[in-house]
Amino acid sequence: MTMLRYCLILCSTLPFFVAHEAAAQPVTDTVEVTVEGAVNAPGIKPLATGARLAEAAIAAAPSDDAYVLGAALMRASARAEQIRLKAGLLFDLTMMQRDADQQLSLRAAALAGSLTDLPVTGRVRQALDPRLMQIRPSENPVAAAGDSLWYPSRPSSVRVVGAVMQSCELPHDATADVTRYVRDCTSDDTADKNVVYIIQPDGQIQIAGIALWNRSDLMAVAPGGTVYVPVAERAISRISPEFNAQFAEFLATQLLPHARVAP
Repeated sequence: MTMLRYCLILCSTLPFFVAHEAAAQPVTDTVEVTVEGAVNAPGIKPLATGARLAEAAIAAAPSDDAYVLGAALMRASARAEQIRLKAGLLFDLTMMQRDADQQLSLRAAALAGSLTDLPVTGRVRQALDPRLMQIRPSENPVAAAGDSLWYPSRPSSVRVVGAVMQSCELPHDATADVTRYVRDCTSDDTADKNVVYIIQPDGQIQIAGIALWNRSDLMAVAPGGTVYVPVAERAISRISPEFNAQFAEFLATQLLPHARVAP
């Protein structure tokens, strides 16, 4: 099964590499960065080769309601790995749908349907506050051809997805712990009862203990964050012990607003 999984993943990325090579452009003195979303001057920003991303962000001028914590950098070079990640997850879900456990099979089918609808974005984790990028060179990478920046408007909710009866969009509460959101969104019988994954708006992933024996200290979820309720490890360890971590990793590549994150 492992060899078949690798073959599927490899085959899924071949079209990307062929298209990437076909679209290769000669070296020029400029790179173009696209900036969209809650900015005053959206569009393509031509930069000198070697220029930093902050130049494009400042030129686009994020608006007052821009949510820089949820801003995203998309890079073409990250897409191939994410294509492989998505293909591997879909393969694992196909195996789970063939399991004798009917509840696991149904949950896998639901997750496969939602995952299929999620795009491969090429998002890489990067802080994108323009002013902070200027004064912290280590957080201001060199712009690459095809880079794209997305600045969402500030959200006011938290989404709960995964092994739940129905995905939930809940009002954000600055005083709430992650367990509050989990409690308010009913899990199904396939859910792990010990941990959940928190995907913060900047793409950071945290694992929070929610059982009495491993309860974490207060762990807040920022506006626009996603709580992924994982499938119980005991049910899927023989198929793919890394499935939940990889599923959370793929969710972290999605863009705000929440409409881009499926159940």
